[in-house]
Amino acid sequence: MLSQVNVFVLLATACLLGRAAASPAEASYNFTYGYNPAAITVNALNYTDEFGTALMGYLAYDNTTMVQRPAVVIIPDYDGIGPYELWRANLLAQLGYAAFVADIYGVAQVQGPALTSAQSSALDQMYLMDPELLLSRVGAGVAEAQMQAVVKTNATIVIGYCFGAAAILDLAASWPNPITNNVLGVMAFHAASPPSSEINMTVGNPIRISVQQGFDDPSIPQAEALMTQEMWESMGVKWEWTWYSQTVHAYTEPDLVGANAGSTMAYSATADQRSWQALRFYLLDLFSYVTPQNQYANTTVFDTTSSFA
Repeated sequence: MLSQVNVFVLLATACLLGRAAASPAEASYNFTYGYNPAAITVNALNYTDEFGTALMGYLAYDNTTMVQRPAVVIIPDYDGIGPYELWRANLLAQLGYAAFVADIYGVAQVQGPALTSAQSSALDQMYLMDPELLLSRVGAGVAEAQMQAVVKTNATIVIGYCFGAAAILDLAASWPNPITNNVLGVMAFHAASPPSSEINMTVGNPIRISVQQGFDDPSIPQAEALMTQEMWESMGVKWEWTWYSQTVHAYTEPDLVGANAGSTMAYSATADQRSWQALRFYLLDLFSYVTPQNQYANTTVFDTTSSFA
């Protein structure tokens, strides 16, 4: 397997070369489509991790009903909480889920478009080198989401992008750590690194794992991906790994439209749309609203709050 140092070099290289101008673009991009703002409530929630670190996450949900619904916890990409993560939360809320954007860096740290690539790369390396701290922050976010009145406490899926995707692969591997209680599955979008070698997975791990990765993304070479898949298979894990051809890192982020040819980070409409549809079905499947066996009989079912009553 790749050493942790090599993983950090790949991650830092991708961020610095491919995303140098991404933060300003994120600040000006129109993240207002795909949902009805009047029907979505977004609350900023203060909470702490087990070490007492002050954190602030964001809960988005459809305010036309207060029925309890499954939670989707979002672990942000390398620059922390920004307009992109809040947009994804709003999209999920529009589908009827309670979406919670977890805070990994803490309220004392500037996050989002104001964070430079160099700063975010340094933060990523610090957290990825300390799996215990990273899992503490992820677990705190999961626990906070599950405590909300609009959330079904026994139905949580965690998704992540880039750095956040790497973090949730570690979360899944940490079972039966209590922070994984009621986590049914994780979905990683363009993961910045494979699972940490410092976390030993337990045989029979029940957490479903889905990875949506660009084939040309240098963050996880194909050989490393195969080793990870073989390890999961040996552990009895239910996993799936989707490759998107001619697709590099950060393919879900529309602010990267028009990236320079040869960039290690660029938007792909095809991969973005197909991975989003994969997520929608993954949620319906794991939350038991439609099973794979019955998918053809439920092609007209929308993922709305009414489905969760």
